[in-house]
Amino acid sequence: MRRRVTGFVNTMIAAVIAALLPGSGRPAGAADQPALSARLAGNTLSAVAYVTAPPGAHSGGLERLMLQAYLGADGSALVRQWVPSRNSYSALAQTRWSLTDDALCIALPSGSLCAKVHIWGPRIAGIGTRPYVMLDGDLRPGNAIGPAR
Repeated sequence: MRRRVTGFVNTMIAAVIAALLPGSGRPAGAADQPALSARLAGNTLSAVAYVTAPPGAHSGGLERLMLQAYLGADGSALVRQWVPSRNSYSALAQTRWSLTDDALCIALPSGSLCAKVHIWGPRIAGIGTRPYVMLDGDLRPGNAIGPAR
């Protein structure tokens, strides 16, 4: 009987240790995190993105975009991009955003921007490969760029 109890206790201790070890299943606190879409919707994204320059561009292989986008819960977006020649942001444009798994896509006046993203705290980063894009920025609660909707 003692051997059976000892075996059960050892099995339970091993299960508890395995559950607490990093890299064993879900990350610590993952169950407490809201879905990615809930972490994006209703927030303002301010980011710098490096995208493949269009053919014939005189900017080298990459073009830098600075943008701000309010991501509405209904998939709508208010977007503005930095215009270097004017040294200011463009007028706000009504566009759309979507999320498929972890791939965030935002329609911009200059084209679409899609990247697989991850969020930690207020920071967001991502990368896409078709076409190439690298995104780095932050999220702020609410609409920080335009008129109330």
